[in-house]
Amino acid sequence: MSRVDLRDEIHQYIDKADDRILQLIYGMMQADLSKEDYELSEAHKQVLDERLTAHKSNPQTGSNWKEAKERISNQL
Repeated sequence: MSRVDLRDEIHQYIDKADDRILQLIYGMMQADLSKEDYELSEAHKQVLDERLTAHKSNPQTGSNWKEAKERISNQL
């Protein structure tokens, strides 16, 4: 199905949709917009920068994925 065909079919569906469906579609649109507009706060950027610097200065101190999963599983 082409993009134009898909848009036409969605428009036809929306024209007939009830309030519940319209609210669901609107919620999906808002969630998509929120993802695109999201930006890290300066505090989060600072934490990430500090962790990246620490990793670059001593990359052996980190854990591989298997070790991290085991450590988390043991805490549950």
